[in-house]
Amino acid sequence: MKQAILVLLLLCLLLGVMAEETDYRKLLEASRLALAYNPLDAGAQLNLAYSHMMLGETDEALAQYQKLRQLNPQLSAAAIGILWALAAKGDWKQCQQLGREFLAEFPQEGMIHHYLAAAQAYDRKPQRARVGYLKAIALLETSPLRALPEEGAAWAYLALDDYPAAARHFSRLDTLSASPGKLAAKLHSGFAIKGASGRFLNLGTALSHHSWQVALDAGEMWWKGDPFRWQIKASARKQLPLTDLNLSLQYLDGKDERIYPGKTVSLALSPRIYTETLIIRPRLAQHFSSWQRHNNYQTDLGLKLIKQPLTFTYAASRIYQDNEAVGADTAHWVHSASTSLRIWRDFWLAAHAGFGDLAFFASQAGSYNDDFEPGNAYYGLSLDAPLPGKLQLHLYHQIGIKDNDPTSFTSLGLSVAL
Repeated sequence: MKQAILVLLLLCLLLGVMAEETDYRKLLEASRLALAYNPLDAGAQLNLAYSHMMLGETDEALAQYQKLRQLNPQLSAAAIGILWALAAKGDWKQCQQLGREFLAEFPQEGMIHHYLAAAQAYDRKPQRARVGYLKAIALLETSPLRALPEEGAAWAYLALDDYPAAARHFSRLDTLSASPGKLAAKLHSGFAIKGASGRFLNLGTALSHHSWQVALDAGEMWWKGDPFRWQIKASARKQLPLTDLNLSLQYLDGKDERIYPGKTVSLALSPRIYTETLIIRPRLAQHFSSWQRHNNYQTDLGLKLIKQPLTFTYAASRIYQDNEAVGADTAHWVHSASTSLRIWRDFWLAAHAGFGDLAFFASQAGSYNDDFEPGNAYYGLSLDAPLPGKLQLHLYHQIGIKDNDPTSFTSLGLSVAL
């Protein structure tokens, strides 16, 4: 009985599709007949192109829209149809080029903004796509087509790692089937070499669901072939509508009795400010660490500017070291900066630098320089590149300067999204 009902439902669906195709065939033939009597009938030309699109005959539709564009350059529907056909064909490069040209002529056409934004999103330009989608939403406020840029804006915000803004746009859609709902997981590992004696191994995992992300990392250091220090770190991030809130806890233990065991806690706020295609991310962070013979209090004031394909980050960190010995407390500053460039598709090249007293300095990545006599400057280069099978490669090489004597640090990392 159930099989019979299923067959009946499939038959009804097939008949519905065939009836719909028949309707578009009839409209197509009627449009051709109208054009036979009046070749300049713009309405019939639009109906003909539209029928081709609905029947999946994209090339024919594109040719018809282009012909209509030549005959009626002031008709915005022809320009929109051309972009629609190009998007259906996946010709995003020409869609971007023509989209910019058409916007100069029809700046108030929301669907032109939408198709240009879609092409920019495909070209890995979510910041520009976000602006285009929002303009399309404003212009299509009373149109049923508004759902298209609403969904596009949601995915653009997800690409910008802003789930609260994405959820706001998804909530305006009739269906949430397209919105992300699954738990996302990532595994990562890393191996590093410092000078001739230091070796590091790190393993970790991160879980993301909607506006939450939790991570667990563990690492061990060997010095001259012998285990020297191990650490474990747990962190959590909550995305709020206007800012990210980050909390991390870390425990370190090792052979140096002057330092270990060490316990750290960090709390950071990073608001999001959008100004057209520029994203501004101020950062305020407070780090507290307790070591065997001293405590450290570090305050970070930072700024991150994102304007694709460039990202620039700067932070000034004040570190107050509270020592056991009376009158031995110290305070010092560390300045750190980095700039990254998307050189091609998902390949990123970055430069890093920092200077100051780096003793027990907590980097923006959350790693501690647990050393009483570290270098006073560092300069590094990194490369992030995708690999087959959802793998991501991270290469980093750094030269640390201590008393004018350089020390190299090289790391290799691999991560995979599950």
